[in-house]
Amino acid sequence: MEPIHRERLPPACARLRVGIVGGGVAGLYSAILLRNAGYDVHIFEAKNNQYFEAGAMRIPNSFFQKIVLDLIGYVNAHPALPRDRRINLIPYILNSPGNRLFINGVSGDGFQVFNTTPAGIHWNVPAAYAGRTAGSLLMEVLQPFIENLERDFDRGFHELLEFDSFSFRDYLKSIAHWDDRVIDFVETVCSQTNQYSLSCVEIVMQHLDFMTQEWFTIHDGMDRLPQAMARIIGLDKITFGARVTGIHEGERGVDLIAEGYNGGLHESFDKVILAIPPAALKMIGNRPRWSPEKEMAIRSMHFEPLYKMGMRFKTRFWEQGDFGSRGGQSTTDLPIRWIVYPSNGIGDDGPGVLLLYSWMTDANTWLSLSTHERRSLALRCLDEVYPSVNVYDQLIETFDVAWCASSATGDATFLPGQFQARFEDARKSEGNIYFAGEHLSRHHTWIAGALLSALRSVRELVGDASAHIVESLTPDAASLHSTSKRRVSDASR
Repeated sequence: MEPIHRERLPPACARLRVGIVGGGVAGLYSAILLRNAGYDVHIFEAKNNQYFEAGAMRIPNSFFQKIVLDLIGYVNAHPALPRDRRINLIPYILNSPGNRLFINGVSGDGFQVFNTTPAGIHWNVPAAYAGRTAGSLLMEVLQPFIENLERDFDRGFHELLEFDSFSFRDYLKSIAHWDDRVIDFVETVCSQTNQYSLSCVEIVMQHLDFMTQEWFTIHDGMDRLPQAMARIIGLDKITFGARVTGIHEGERGVDLIAEGYNGGLHESFDKVILAIPPAALKMIGNRPRWSPEKEMAIRSMHFEPLYKMGMRFKTRFWEQGDFGSRGGQSTTDLPIRWIVYPSNGIGDDGPGVLLLYSWMTDANTWLSLSTHERRSLALRCLDEVYPSVNVYDQLIETFDVAWCASSATGDATFLPGQFQARFEDARKSEGNIYFAGEHLSRHHTWIAGALLSALRSVRELVGDASAHIVESLTPDAASLHSTSKRRVSDASR
């Protein structure tokens, strides 16, 4: 592979300075593409440390996620990345024997959670639905959309937009003619509370990835990917603890004003990419005001509340016994909702970590509680799911994150009508200012969406030279973990 760092744009382009606001995956990927093309870039990141977050905890091995696997191959082959910083892909276990189901006070098998029936958990539904599985009901509705998207994504997405004004719940009631009790049952088993109030388009796109059979995660944590990207860009090209408070566009370019660790910062650039979520953008008080449509998109694009708690225990008790879980997740209607068993460290002796993961309304309900109250509630819920284990004695420590309480808020999940009414206005460039982030892709909530959005912004920024950049970013499968070589190669075809 001809390394991308050797690619250069014409000298006239190479002299341009590009400022990037936001050190997430979209901002980092934009910087890699532009630096390797000869642009001078600088990233402003609000967090006051060198810890980067990837967001997603898994990567489906699907055509739609190819851009992520390509990026991993690229960073592993890059000479600026030390060997001990390379990214090793390991299998991510989505479901495992021993996963538990605890809904409506009934314990059951969570390994085949989609096989749960209303009768099996004493859920009152019309008689015709009592023996139907949650998975068969859901796929009966989703499969035609998914097949269209897999056959021809652009055409399938265009046809899917015809139902953008419907929430998924409205679609199930009005088009599929489901009873409300059936909708509640399927949402509880297969999703999270009020998830089906989102756009029909949003729910279909989410399930497009979850039909994938093979999944990966990164050994030692997903944050190794953005850490590797930052190494390649160069830490001298990133200012941490720099919250941008002003954006001024003039005849010759764009000025960025930030409050930094050592005081105020003021930098001038030819062009700027705003790779931050709308919740952060709209809180920059001193910035240009764009069209009413653009401003409405910035204010109104819906982001899903997310809450996650990591719980470290003295032993990996969930792996023990004849019905132990080795990866996957358990599902419950208790406040903790999903218990995720990380794929890192399966079978190790000594302590282990569980993740409690909730979205939407289920995430918001945690926010009013103190740290102590959250921990106590989590333990009480786990005690119900694992009654034979003294989880109180097993606990070492907890750490939780409520993304909905930060400027990033969570991940993009559009309400009915927002793809058609907000999407194009939100991602449209404004003079020398460009926009990137997973919320500006059709593939929300995933690293792939952030990368695709950044790619689009860079293409728009550089113009005709874009193809030269993009085609150079190809994976070197030999640099990947030996267990992943074949899979990554297959996904890249």
